[in-house]
Amino acid sequence: MTRTSAVLSRSLPQGRLPQALLIALATLAAAPAFAEDAAADPTTLDKIVVKGERAEGYSVRRTSAGTRFDLAPREIPQSVSIISHQRIEDQNLDDIIDVLANTTGVSSTQSDTERTEFYSRGFYIDSYQYDNLPTQMVQNWSYGDSGLDLALYDRVEVVRGATGLLTGAGNPSASVNLIRKHADSAELTGSVSVNVGSWGRTRSTVDVTTPLNASGSVRARVIGSYLDTESQMDRYDQHKTLGYAVIDADLTPDTQLSVGYDYQQKRANGATWGGFPMFFSDGTRTPFDESFAANPGWTYWDTTSKRLFATLEHGFANDWKVRLGATHDKTNADDKLFYPFYAAFDKNDGSGITPMAGLYETQREVNALDGYVEGPFQLFGRQHEVMAGVSYNKREYANYGDFQSGWAPLDNYLAWTGDFPEPNWNALTLASEGTITQKAGYAATRLSLADPLKLILGARYSDWELDGTEGTVVSRFGHKVTTPYAGLVFDINDTWSTYAAYTEIFQPQTLKQRDGSYLDPVDGKSYEVGVKAAWFDNRLNASAAVFRIEQDNVGQATTELVEGSENEFAYIAARGTVSRGFELEVNGELTQGWNATFGASRYVAKDIDGADINTNLPQTSIKLFTSYTPQTLQDLTVGGGVNWQNRIYYPIPGLGRFEQEGYALVSAFVRYRLAPQFSVQANLNNLLDKKYLSQINGYGAFGDGRNGSISFTWSF
Repeated sequence: MTRTSAVLSRSLPQGRLPQALLIALATLAAAPAFAEDAAADPTTLDKIVVKGERAEGYSVRRTSAGTRFDLAPREIPQSVSIISHQRIEDQNLDDIIDVLANTTGVSSTQSDTERTEFYSRGFYIDSYQYDNLPTQMVQNWSYGDSGLDLALYDRVEVVRGATGLLTGAGNPSASVNLIRKHADSAELTGSVSVNVGSWGRTRSTVDVTTPLNASGSVRARVIGSYLDTESQMDRYDQHKTLGYAVIDADLTPDTQLSVGYDYQQKRANGATWGGFPMFFSDGTRTPFDESFAANPGWTYWDTTSKRLFATLEHGFANDWKVRLGATHDKTNADDKLFYPFYAAFDKNDGSGITPMAGLYETQREVNALDGYVEGPFQLFGRQHEVMAGVSYNKREYANYGDFQSGWAPLDNYLAWTGDFPEPNWNALTLASEGTITQKAGYAATRLSLADPLKLILGARYSDWELDGTEGTVVSRFGHKVTTPYAGLVFDINDTWSTYAAYTEIFQPQTLKQRDGSYLDPVDGKSYEVGVKAAWFDNRLNASAAVFRIEQDNVGQATTELVEGSENEFAYIAARGTVSRGFELEVNGELTQGWNATFGASRYVAKDIDGADINTNLPQTSIKLFTSYTPQTLQDLTVGGGVNWQNRIYYPIPGLGRFEQEGYALVSAFVRYRLAPQFSVQANLNNLLDKKYLSQINGYGAFGDGRNGSISFTWSF
């Protein structure tokens, strides 16, 4: 998609009470009656059963990330990062952008104020999961996925490399799994938090868990959050509303049901499309500062997402379990945008900027199911494990737009104040629509070859289909792909292990060969070897890995036309990007009261011609954060961190190469518990007020300067 062709969105009418909040209020209102009925039932359970792993400090002792087997982190033959709820709280991380910016081996770039793209090992991250249910996030027609609020999530798990076993189609970069908060208390408990900060920021969050019957076997949790903030950039402000309600029920001591709904709306006024020009026509850099906004005041980019989900899990007496999950997601977006197109920007009189504008609406609906069984079995006198499941994902989308151009160039963009009239919009026309369906079956086994040696073998069979249109181009095709997984783990002793892994993932492509047939999917192959360690009953974990990723079947253009077409050039399959590098991470509790995370990564990714790819992303980065609570003063917690990245550059043909030197962003925080139920926390970001660009892609935008916030939290 070209810069001038697209972006889409739609939102709910303003003033309407979010449906999630209505559901939450109705749930609480019904709680007393529900409790009375349940209390009268002689079969009411006398205990609650909490399934799943809770984070302790900055780490988890066990996780199903990457394999679906319940394993300690050092037993997983891939690089895994856990961003726990405690770390989210300490760093005051609001959304997915904040979390991934602080994750080892993950980097990002912006296309404009509302679209942030994440990368790992040189490849775009498009594989996401919600409580292990896979989906894909695409940013060209932005649905606001990168700005999802974290208030409803307990932690985020990131598995790097190819993850095709559990996620299906995608890139060999990483998979991001967002683990929701659940009603895990049989007593009334909760918190109220207010956060105020720079640029008029206010964020209020309420989180309440309550039992719905006398025994606490049925419980509800309701979370609501509202953010209102301006920005260092002129004419830009953002408002986020979140509502979340979940009911968790222990149907029997071995059977748990969870049903929930979340609603998120983001309203971004003064949104940009692109950014400011980075070069004048003579190749010198433009002088715009941090407050410069490339948008008029009438622009906006609003998104609304609604997710209904349910999970059912049953454990058998022989340690086998079955888990079923389902979700229905609906996302709308709408936006009015201004695009400052430039080809020859004159630094003497500021001429050369041609205005363009777009009005877009997008709709996306996802229905997904996933179910699997997992458990142990005996063979040759040893105990092994097996897991098998099926998955279904159907994504329907429709994108509408009105793109306008034809204005004369602006007189002097150097004197730009945002004064440009909103155009008279035309009726929206369909730009693209389609349905992508994935049906899959997957299985894996964990074989105990010897006491210290475990082998994980698995595969996923995917039936992927696209039925869509892009403009006048109709695409109807499908692929049936088998994706293998293999990982060998050797326990050196009770602390250290070493591993080797081979994983794959596939990415369909719409490019055609000379005979008119579509190219086979791009095949992403990931090779990884490493060592891992765990101390203090897995509360502190460390890993070091070297990796190599290869892409095959990448479409390469030829000079021949597709048969029967007058203007469509044919493609052939070729070897694509090769990425290689290493990663190092230490995460968890170093000693009682002292939590820390340290991650370092380095990769080099080159295309078939040997040229570096995505040069506007750092190839080397270091991320450190720590918190400490003195044993002699346990009401006080202090901490801070630093994120460093190396030099990056972006070439613009005919104008030059924009370079940004390596830089470090320093942060600090302090929290003090004034009373058992009341605490105050202060966070400072970019403490040294480093000036840097967060967007470098021909158009630029500055990252946030020094800023801070104070949070007041009351818990009960």
